[in-house]
Amino acid sequence: YCNQGAGFEPATQYSDMAWTLMGACTGSMAPTVAPAAYAGVCQYNKCVMVETTPNCTPGSTGCSCTAGMPAGPGCTKKVETEVCTPTDVDPWSNSVDYVTDDVVRVGTQKFGCRQWPNYFWCRLAAYKPELENNSVWNDAWTKLDMCL
Repeated sequence: YCNQGAGFEPATQYSDMAWTLMGACTGSMAPTVAPAAYAGVCQYNKCVMVETTPNCTPGSTGCSCTAGMPAGPGCTKKVETEVCTPTDVDPWSNSVDYVTDDVVRVGTQKFGCRQWPNYFWCRLAAYKPELENNSVWNDAWTKLDMCL
């Protein structure tokens, strides 16, 4: 409710649905130092399946030509190969359509996007991963290891 606008703001008609009064602020404290941005190298191996159609021996398993046919450019078979590429782990962004096994980070903590159908939630700001475990982000993301 916090982002619903008028009527849900503190001290308005529906504020009790969105806000809990925690008390008044008292005293003051010195400003803290601004956090430093992560400057390390954080990567993961992003793997995708790539389909190729190499030539094959007629009659061999998966070949488009049966035994006894002449070999040539028309005799091919589909081969799927997993290709992995080192990929930078960037902070979550609302401009990316995340899919299964995509990895993002919060600070130095990495998170992996879950399998179908949960990966659809990885794209939504409400499911953006957080360091705290008290949110719905767990439905879309799994906590992985830390960046080095």
